[in-house]
Amino acid sequence: MSPAFTSVVRAAGRACGGWAAAAMLLAPAACSGAEPVAPEVHVVDLRLLESSVFEQRFEIDLRIGNPNDFDLPLDGLTFDLEVNGEGFARGFSSEKITVPRLGEARLSVVASTTLIELVRQMQLLAERGDLDYRISGIAYFDSLVRRSAPYESEGTFALRGSRGGLSRGI
Repeated sequence: MSPAFTSVVRAAGRACGGWAAAAMLLAPAACSGAEPVAPEVHVVDLRLLESSVFEQRFEIDLRIGNPNDFDLPLDGLTFDLEVNGEGFARGFSSEKITVPRLGEARLSVVASTTLIELVRQMQLLAERGDLDYRISGIAYFDSLVRRSAPYESEGTFALRGSRGGLSRGI
């Protein structure tokens, strides 16, 4: 602490019997102690963008939930997506979004996968008929004391209806 701050704390402590000094010392600690709870990240859609022999690129829509009682300013995230227990795609985004307190926001990210991973998933889809996913990564925060937090979530997409479209299961 600076000498000027220390002398103000001492003077306030003498004048108010120590209560003001305690409040001034605890105030900065209270502000820095409000660490955010990691966001809840769920996959809501997946679309093939482009495909070559060596790489396939997908656009993945994520729903990001904020369980905190304050806005969550995200300035990026990384992710690894597993489908049916196997690694499928990975990626990152530097897009800045603010997820409202106790609310949600949607973010589209681009992911890449290899031909081997895609073929493996097609085989599993033919056997199982649904897609279980697990997404994990790190969310990066802007303007908060804590700069990042890991996240992880799971879900299921089940094939429904005669058209063979994917629907998110509960």
